[in-house]
Amino acid sequence: MKLKLLLLALFSLLAHLTCSTTGQMLPEPLPGQNLIIGSLLLDIDGYQDNFASIEKNIEVAIIGRYEKDGQIQRFGQWATTDENGYFYLPNIPAGEYAIKGFKTRWSGLGDLTIANELVDPQRNYYERLESDIIPFTGDLLQVRSDRGVINFGHNIFTLHRSGIVRLQHYDRVRDVKLATGEIIQKPPVPYYFAEKFADTGWENILNLHLK
Repeated sequence: MKLKLLLLALFSLLAHLTCSTTGQMLPEPLPGQNLIIGSLLLDIDGYQDNFASIEKNIEVAIIGRYEKDGQIQRFGQWATTDENGYFYLPNIPAGEYAIKGFKTRWSGLGDLTIANELVDPQRNYYERLESDIIPFTGDLLQVRSDRGVINFGHNIFTLHRSGIVRLQHYDRVRDVKLATGEIIQKPPVPYYFAEKFADTGWENILNLHLK
């Protein structure tokens, strides 16, 4: 019995260490490549009588374009926010990028898909889609690579009672009041990842963006 309990404790410890280590694994930076970073929060302000703020496990669709061997290449990839609403993608080519949209779920509303066509400056807004498909297309790309980082900053999407979606972008979040009444503060995004990725090859690159 003692041996069995000892083995169970050992397996539990190994599982804990494996999960902890895996959660912190990050590929080292490759020459000429960049780190995408950002945060995203969905604030539901009375839509279908729901009030909530969601930032964990949001699937974020990132699109972009970059040049390779004299040819324009298109980029499309998903990132997922962590428990604090931050997302990242390592080793991304230098170029121009945008948040195409995102998918999440709320108990009162079910699956939510919000996206922007990003093809017409006159229609440059986000809206709720009935479909859960977000095409990786678009040409209105606002974020450029800078010294090894592609920084999307903080993005607070508000889904209003009317169904209109409003995006507010911040470098630093100061005293922003959410629909739930919570007031939030967040430093610039590079600070979060400089701490999260300390002692990795990305630390010095991120430190260039601390101010």
